[in-house]
Amino acid sequence: MVEQKDDWSEAKEVESNWFKFEKVGDKIKGTLVSRERKEGDGDFGPQMIYSIRKEDGTDWNVGISESKSGTIGRLKNCKVGQIIGIKFDSEGEPPKKGFHPVKNLKVYSFGMDESFDEMDGGDEVSPSDQAMDEM
Repeated sequence: MVEQKDDWSEAKEVESNWFKFEKVGDKIKGTLVSRERKEGDGDFGPQMIYSIRKEDGTDWNVGISESKSGTIGRLKNCKVGQIIGIKFDSEGEPPKKGFHPVKNLKVYSFGMDESFDEMDGGDEVSPSDQAMDEM
């Protein structure tokens, strides 16, 4: 076993790879690499997590609340390997008094990424997934 010194002088913090829509106009564009559903926890309700690979090769997670049924519905039409964009388009009325305004998101498609290789970080398609796609 290699002994490691407890020296933190050259340590670099690993940054989060979660994309946040903080202000109107924020957007992300890249290849849809994967999607998965995440159950809610104390702070967040259930959400869909979309992994998007930007042109520079970095992967970003984008969490979309399942309460945003319109956005989730549009993203269901996007295929893994497709270049997509998600933009914070505008703010809507808060759902309740004292809550933050609703973030209205738009989804864009730019066609399939011809360089995307599912064997290099894409989703594996199981027979049950193929059967659902054929329905």
